[in-house]
Amino acid sequence: MWRSLAWVTLALAAVVMVEGAEHDPLLVVSNPPHNTLTLDAHTLHFLHSKGEAKVRWGLTLPEGAQGTPCGEGDSCLDFGVAKVVVTTEDHCQRVAWTSGSGGEGGLAALKDCVLLEGHWFGGGQQVEQPWPLEQQPRQETAFVTADMLSRSSLWYGGVSEAYWVSSQGVAVRVEEQTPLFLSVPDNNGDSTADELCFAARHEDPFMAGPGSPLTLTYHLCSGDDVRKVHEATFSKFFSLPEAAVDSRMIRDPIWSTWAEYHKAINGTKVLEFARAASEHGFNNSQVEIDDDWETCYGEAVFNPERFPDPRGLVDQLHSEGFRVTLWIHPFINDDCPAFTLADKLGYFIKDSSGATQLTHWWDGRKAGLLDFTNTEAVAWWTQRLHDLKYQTGIDSFKFDAGETTWMPGNFTLQADERLWPNLYTFKYVEAVAQFGDMVETRVGRGSQRFPIFVRMLDKYSTWGYYNGLKTLVPSLLHFGLLGYPFVLPDMIGGNAYGLRPGKELFVRWAQANAFMPALQFSILPWNYDKEVTELCREVTRLHTQYTPLLLNLAQEATTSVAPMMRPTWWLCPTLEECLTADQQFLVGDDLLVAPVVTAGAATLDVVLPPGEWQQASTGLVAAGPATLTVTNITLDSIVYFTRKAA
Repeated sequence: MWRSLAWVTLALAAVVMVEGAEHDPLLVVSNPPHNTLTLDAHTLHFLHSKGEAKVRWGLTLPEGAQGTPCGEGDSCLDFGVAKVVVTTEDHCQRVAWTSGSGGEGGLAALKDCVLLEGHWFGGGQQVEQPWPLEQQPRQETAFVTADMLSRSSLWYGGVSEAYWVSSQGVAVRVEEQTPLFLSVPDNNGDSTADELCFAARHEDPFMAGPGSPLTLTYHLCSGDDVRKVHEATFSKFFSLPEAAVDSRMIRDPIWSTWAEYHKAINGTKVLEFARAASEHGFNNSQVEIDDDWETCYGEAVFNPERFPDPRGLVDQLHSEGFRVTLWIHPFINDDCPAFTLADKLGYFIKDSSGATQLTHWWDGRKAGLLDFTNTEAVAWWTQRLHDLKYQTGIDSFKFDAGETTWMPGNFTLQADERLWPNLYTFKYVEAVAQFGDMVETRVGRGSQRFPIFVRMLDKYSTWGYYNGLKTLVPSLLHFGLLGYPFVLPDMIGGNAYGLRPGKELFVRWAQANAFMPALQFSILPWNYDKEVTELCREVTRLHTQYTPLLLNLAQEATTSVAPMMRPTWWLCPTLEECLTADQQFLVGDDLLVAPVVTAGAATLDVVLPPGEWQQASTGLVAAGPATLTVTNITLDSIVYFTRKAA
């Protein structure tokens, strides 16, 4: 595709536009001392002193389209059917495409593709969470929060942001108003992604008012390396947590009924479950009563057959040192009395005519989904939970779902259409965060400021990269990079869907959790044997030993973009081995953790960042940067290193 300038104007000293041969620049936007953006006929070059990003631009412009300067931003080209405006902002350059409504004189789509040179991180949560992301090519899909387990090869998860950083010292942020369809294609068949493609279209699930222009807006930002560009860029687009989360949830393990009992719960089992944890020498943060405690899904009333005296149960658990939390979701099934009331009041997601639209979810074939952009609906729904707390003494809640893909296909929201549908996730988190610092959700979209735990979506009880143990550390790193430091790694051992984890897998899962922000048991260690029980107790002792560090890092996360758990490249951002290390993480800057995540492993390779590192179990001191092979791995091995002071 050849594009040229019809005429030339020098509007600003920082902008140079040249007409000439195909490879001559169409425009140059300088942003000293940070970077320069150069646009030629096919490629946008974003250059800075330490690296470069290349973007194939204007991929939907008609053949032969000619651009004329249009006097907006720092530079602008108008191609008739669309225009692009470039504006310098701090260490970034904002690239904003605009076209008509897709009718006469406008384009139906806009598309630019960033070439994935070097290593890239960020973007969408995935079932096979890659670190770095080019390891997992992806077909095009709407970039919305989704229940990725439902369509794992297509959908991203509930903790996803249109934000990426690269080892080239480049960060990319796509604005939320963009109706973004994302693809990460492998163009040459080598199983490695080659581009990050941003397409904008007014198609489901994105909405647009009559005559609304189509926009594709993204920022290119520069820094000396991947860490520095993240440190310089993140706070430009996102907020830090306003406070730290509950300290007891960081220190002591949560005991959830879900993986052990699934739906087969009642008051007697909950009490026996909690007491067994104490009897086997485990501390607790709380016991969490999970699925199927209600009379009807969404009714927010305890089933009297299963829980004849919920207040008495909670009081008893409190007297034995347990706090109590309760599983909550945003649905009300259509056979519940509360459905009739909420529907009459207009509190569910509706279509443009105002008619309630039903959805389906894993516990209901027909259900209403509360509209969290409706302030009256939120006030009614949250008051029910406040009443439930008052009546039963429940301490807090585990909030499930919240992804946009649970909304019915025909929906409207009471908010700016340009922010549909992802605003739904934000408003859900905003509503539930009011219940305090013990809250956990499984979604996040622009909601970093809320001081709550964000849980990894249900893991499978398997070893591998398909939502198994090997996705635990990459998921932890992904959450932290996107600004969600208070990570709850879900159940130790996975969710036992189908087969329960074997002994070795369960132990390795517990050990991998030892230095993460929180521990959560559900599958019971003592149902294996005494060895497993003692190894899990050792995990909790180690976690408690390092709780002061975790609490300090949680507080630090309110003032610094540094995650609590950091990628190895945080200390060596230009080294290849550090950039690709996906099964180890830093806790702060002076503790390096390398979980054993391979069945039957006798050795373990660990990438040491610069400095002197001492292995905890052996006292061995080794200097980095280097790759060290740890030998004599046994079932009780928890591999971690502390950095010695210079």
